[in-house]
Amino acid sequence: MNFDCNKRKWVEAFTPWKRDPKEAPYSPDVVIEPTRLSGMEQDVYFYPLNRHLNIYTKRAALKVSTSVVSLESYSGGKEIFQCSGTIIESVNAYSIVLTTASLLRCSTSRNSLAENIKVIVHLFDGRSFDGQIESYDFHYNVAAIKILPDTPLPIASLAHISDSITISPSQLQVTVEKPFQLRPHSNSFDLIPGDSVIALSRFYAKPYDIMAAPGEFSIDRCDSDFDCTELFMASCRIMRCGIGGPLINRYGEVIGICFNDFGCLAFLPINIACMWWEHYKKYRQVRRPWLGMEVTNLYAARLYTLEQIISKFPDVLKGVIVEEVCSLLL
Repeated sequence: MNFDCNKRKWVEAFTPWKRDPKEAPYSPDVVIEPTRLSGMEQDVYFYPLNRHLNIYTKRAALKVSTSVVSLESYSGGKEIFQCSGTIIESVNAYSIVLTTASLLRCSTSRNSLAENIKVIVHLFDGRSFDGQIESYDFHYNVAAIKILPDTPLPIASLAHISDSITISPSQLQVTVEKPFQLRPHSNSFDLIPGDSVIALSRFYAKPYDIMAAPGEFSIDRCDSDFDCTELFMASCRIMRCGIGGPLINRYGEVIGICFNDFGCLAFLPINIACMWWEHYKKYRQVRRPWLGMEVTNLYAARLYTLEQIISKFPDVLKGVIVEEVCSLLL
């Protein structure tokens, strides 16, 4: 018995298939951080689609990852918010980060700026800079933060969303999926329900890892209390620190700003954020005229409504259908 036992130990000691356990390939800070997440955040952090990314998701994310930053804000030494953002401009003297206005929001008043705000911006390479509040808008929940780096920073490629989809059966055709390729900045991107999108964010603790949450664009509405009705929806699942980060298409172009909503991802089309920012740069203030109209894309209507419209206007493929005109008494 002793001989057999010793022989077994000797064989196990020299077996080529047995390996010593490897040390964790990350720093203690990263090991500790997930244990400090809330239960909901841990579910998102370890969500299978977020942990096991395919090569196409990784390629798209890497195209813009160096432009994704982590931000944190403090008021009187007390933390206000942690989020992500996107570098959209970079000149010799400064860079502009587009993010969520929740970074600046007072905890006691929904549409008020917190007092004595200090903003810190963490870059992909570990450098950190103080952020200056350039502009903000609580209606769209966006903010522009200025930083003063010592070198120009990489900026993200933006693609405005074109969500015009024909609903005429005569216009339907089968399209062949194009292979992935890194392409230059484009002015417009056709976004169709079911298209793949990716929510990017940067973790709020060292080493400030990039995180990606793949999903699909949907025309459904989020069950939220957001005042902004221009929000779209995707099935990506992000943590709180992902709010304000970019939503990208399969080419690595930024098409929206992410806002977390329970059970789904609400996002503001980058078209609106860009118009807001360009308007501010030109007039140094934000103005939103009230047009008194409520519009929606036709493809979002119910099936029986589409049937009635197509039967009445079989040859009309583009335009505006006016359902009701009301007089307003002043």
